[in-house]
Amino acid sequence: MQGATTASTISEPEFAALVDALSADPDRREQLTELLREGHPFYDERGAATIVRMRGWVLLALARASVSDAALIFVLEELDTGVDAYLVAAAARALRSYPRPTETLAPFVMRALTNIRYRNEPVSFENYGDYAISQTGTSPVRELLATLAWLGPHARVVLPELEPLRAQGGLSRKLRLDVERAVQAIRGASELGAHSCCGTPPDSVKSTSSWPPDSRRGARPVESIALHDHNGDTVTFKEFFHGRPSIVVFFYTRCDNPMKCSLTVAKLARVQKLLEARGLADEIHTAAITYDPAFDLPERLRVYGQDRGVRMDAHHRMLRAIDNNDALRGHFELGVNFIESLVNRHRIEVYILDADGRVAVSFERIHWDEQQVVTRAIEVLKECNRGA
Repeated sequence: MQGATTASTISEPEFAALVDALSADPDRREQLTELLREGHPFYDERGAATIVRMRGWVLLALARASVSDAALIFVLEELDTGVDAYLVAAAARALRSYPRPTETLAPFVMRALTNIRYRNEPVSFENYGDYAISQTGTSPVRELLATLAWLGPHARVVLPELEPLRAQGGLSRKLRLDVERAVQAIRGASELGAHSCCGTPPDSVKSTSSWPPDSRRGARPVESIALHDHNGDTVTFKEFFHGRPSIVVFFYTRCDNPMKCSLTVAKLARVQKLLEARGLADEIHTAAITYDPAFDLPERLRVYGQDRGVRMDAHHRMLRAIDNNDALRGHFELGVNFIESLVNRHRIEVYILDADGRVAVSFERIHWDEQQVVTRAIEVLKECNRGA
């Protein structure tokens, strides 16, 4: 991608044309995956609605070109946490182009169906940014049901959740027929042989990454960064994050997606309870750091944490960077972008830091399991104790 297409000022029609060109060229299709990364310059200083149109068009291009192993995690992320009708519908359609359907995909589709069911707005995929009903109009629920039918017997695990929809109110007659078709496709045991070769998804869809001690990025560039906590007390990165392992989540209080920031902070509260139950609340620190430090002042952080049951004390803090937020963003390689100071897109991300403040483990994009995070943090603690 050279010339004008590298600038964040690329127009939406130019962006759509670029996406179409990439999807039509087998030698360049892998670049579509890069366009789904939140930090891509094309998304700098864009409004949230613009980013929906742009990312939706990329997902539809993947649907035409076939979803690769590398792109699959982005599709599953939208199904796992998405609340926008257009993006969820596009992700559902894209998933059906993945060449190796497997049973591990079904829970993502069912979770999306549960989340989006009461936001089932009509969408159109005919033209870039086209949300209006047309002759080929669809909806996220229809696309998700079609994807469950595509999975067929591989979606048996979600049948107990899907079958009751046939009798429940709130769905049109046409959608109830779509539910019935999906149920019958899933029950079609005779089709299992055609799919049984597919196995499990590739490692690229796993949300967890780990780094051994000798490959971790040093924390020296961020050690002096000053942070305010929920009480307005100042602490440097080094003062809080050195000496003990830490579990760190990122969020911001203005987030309007309940499946992301609010849930992340509530899950951090559950992580803290698991640490307390193991007698490790003083051995492993926790922190929730805002993406939006100019808005999320200490009192706002404190109230947000209290409302979600977060423990807040000397070892467990809600934090905002007083300055040099860009350096903090770089240290964690955060998946976030902004329009001025306001977040316009971000991923779910949780990090386990070692006793030197270096990232040892990360959980990204899709929902993480609290017990798994605690287990990995304990492993880092044992590593710390062995080195003491």
